[in-house]
Amino acid sequence: MDMQPKRSLDEWLELIRRQDMPIFDQTVQRVITLSGDDRAPMSELAEVILRDPSMTARALKLANSIVYNPSASGINTITRAVIILGFNAVRNICLTLTLIDTLVKGAAKERLGRELGRAMHAAVQARALAAARGDKSPEEVFIATLLYRIGELAFWCFGGEHADRVEQLIFQKGLTQEQAQERVLGFRLSQLSRQLVSEWHISELLQEATQYPTRQDPRIQSVMLGQQIARCAEEQGWHSEAMESLFKKASKLTALPQDKAQTLLLQKAHAATNVATDFGAAFAAPHIPQPSAEIANQDGHSEPTSEACSAETPARDPALQSKILRELSAVLEGSTCSFNVIMELVLEGIFRGVGVDRVVFALTTPDKGAIKAKYALGPDGDEVSEHFAFTRPSQGQDVLFQTLDQKRPYLVDASARRTDDRIPERLTQLTKATTFMVAPIVVDNRSIGLFYADRSLTDRPLDAASFDDFKHFVHQASMGLTLASARRQQ
Repeated sequence: MDMQPKRSLDEWLELIRRQDMPIFDQTVQRVITLSGDDRAPMSELAEVILRDPSMTARALKLANSIVYNPSASGINTITRAVIILGFNAVRNICLTLTLIDTLVKGAAKERLGRELGRAMHAAVQARALAAARGDKSPEEVFIATLLYRIGELAFWCFGGEHADRVEQLIFQKGLTQEQAQERVLGFRLSQLSRQLVSEWHISELLQEATQYPTRQDPRIQSVMLGQQIARCAEEQGWHSEAMESLFKKASKLTALPQDKAQTLLLQKAHAATNVATDFGAAFAAPHIPQPSAEIANQDGHSEPTSEACSAETPARDPALQSKILRELSAVLEGSTCSFNVIMELVLEGIFRGVGVDRVVFALTTPDKGAIKAKYALGPDGDEVSEHFAFTRPSQGQDVLFQTLDQKRPYLVDASARRTDDRIPERLTQLTKATTFMVAPIVVDNRSIGLFYADRSLTDRPLDAASFDDFKHFVHQASMGLTLASARRQQ
């Protein structure tokens, strides 16, 4: 008996909109927006991720996994992850993590495990095909393939009794998935996927693949072939005529000899189980069909080589400070020694290593009459970045400009600042009457800006050790920028 009442496609769309789907997550929305802007600096991507400590920890763990970092060179900062792995890889790590977080909260976990396992398998295969072709962005192919059946994933997560009924028809009546969907819902879930993809604007490739799946475009062909391989492995196995035909397609698409194309796909089936586990979807890994045991898993699997940061408010971490300082030294010695990269690493070192609630880097105007935030990290980073702007007072002292003029750092105690007329009233309004640290950036003996940091959101004390750590990072920034300036003049 059909479920009553039936929901229309529009009603299902509205139901999913009301759920906590990952695409509506604030972090993911911002990451997607940045990935579509070729002019967006990588600092903005790092900043968005760092505001979510849990995302930061898990993204760093994945950045150090064998799938993304086969050389096993330790990556300890999000900034470094973006430099080494690339913008798209880090963006897709975040999107996939959030997708899986949301799905695992849903019901029908057995069926969802099969669907998510197929999606992860298809995505890993498609990325491998794209890489073998020399694609400009295999990561874009990965995410397009992973989300190609987002309607199915959402349905098994939130479908309730309708999902149970579809499942019954497939197993009890022998109907195909599409037939069961039409019987219960009145439409196919592929239609739901196309509507969601169109509405969410995740990527141009994903929209084109869902709308024109037969187009003879090598990127769309990689997406579709990944889907076909995953489904065939599940339904007919690795040793079937249908799979043999897909091996030939893969050989033609990648221009690899058929035996090499076949070996690649078999190896990636093993790798897909590791990818699913690394992303927190271990319940989906058993649903990825594995080839016979004699195929060696050359992709391997290893533990991450870097410690992830705490999922809570960052605490002072001397070991992490040392790692970030080593990364900063590597940047200063290499070809990536630039103003933005140095600032990003120092900001992250102060935020996560020194363990503050917020850190701001502000630049002076050419006439030294004002300062304005350029970067800010912390839960309220956007607000602080927008309002952290001060003009030099016409008379009297101001601790911010005193820092610049005297080229010396200050630790301003909360009890002292209540009676200290050097503290701008707007700074107190913005950051509360709390203890804070401020230090100048000095390049070629000129103050060009300053760093500000506090723990006002958690009311944790700032001690002398934290102030020393803060000063050390700012000093390294000054040295790095002086070095970068000298190189530009050579």
